[in-house]
Amino acid sequence: MTRSVRRALIVALPFVLAWAAVLAVYAALRDRLPDPLATHIGSGGEPDGFTGPGAFLSVSTALILVPGIVAAAIAHRSRTALGAQRLLVATGYGTPAMLGYITTALLFANADVSDPAAVDFPLWHLAVSLAVAGAVGWVGWLLAGLDAPSAAGPAAGPAAGPAGPRLPLAKGEAAVWTHTIGSPVLVGAGVLTVVVGAALALASGWAGGGPLMAVGVLTAALSRCRVTVDRRGLTVAPWFAPRPRLRMPLARIDEATSREVRALDLGGWGYRMRAGRSALVLRSGDALCLRLATGKEFVVTVDDAATAAALLNTLRERVRTGPGRQG
Repeated sequence: MTRSVRRALIVALPFVLAWAAVLAVYAALRDRLPDPLATHIGSGGEPDGFTGPGAFLSVSTALILVPGIVAAAIAHRSRTALGAQRLLVATGYGTPAMLGYITTALLFANADVSDPAAVDFPLWHLAVSLAVAGAVGWVGWLLAGLDAPSAAGPAAGPAAGPAGPRLPLAKGEAAVWTHTIGSPVLVGAGVLTVVVGAALALASGWAGGGPLMAVGVLTAALSRCRVTVDRRGLTVAPWFAPRPRLRMPLARIDEATSREVRALDLGGWGYRMRAGRSALVLRSGDALCLRLATGKEFVVTVDDAATAAALLNTLRERVRTGPGRQG
């Protein structure tokens, strides 16, 4: 079994088990369930929403399996070890466990009830579901450690000069470097947020889950960016549109280098700010690091960062010394 297949199986496991549990309970109770089922419980523990058994099973299957398939596909294609994404894996384990518990508990509550409006579903089930999610999430945390990140040496690139690496360019020659980089972690977080939002929407209506689903969609959409180095400096923009964008002009850059970074060391995934440093972190690994004229540092994780740093240094020097001294 290849490492990528093993990684995908580890990620998919809780979703498959949660769906199998729901399917087994539904099959065992099928002849004892009313039509429709009580599927939405109000704040007092009384049902105020109802769904047919077939629709209930279909929606439950989609809520559990679809994000599992997406997460497994991302894990299979990712070059980042699960050991560097343990928090996300733990969350991925806890979410289907919570959904699986709530769904099976609802099925048991509906069994042998002639009037669905009389279903009793105490709200302590929510507390139990969170406890189950925590326990299963801990299992995910441990399993992610089996796929520990491999040791990686420094990224190869152009030789460093007295003020950073250079990319030789002939007089009058222009160059552009661009690369698209995605974040499996942010995609997974976006998908899980949509799933939780959808579950809340089913339980409490669109007012409760709609905003969370919107946040999940936005997170997934912004999980992939295009990084460009040209005569204007460094530009980072979403893969699907030129804006919103982040631009670092050449005049603001003192030196560009590259190094290996860990997302957690920079504060996690997404846009991060700390004293003296800001960073756009899409994954662990190769990163472009800029020392700014203000003395602060800006970091963006991207493949082939050494080439981007070398080109930035060459273009920055051209701006400061004039093209006539380049050659």
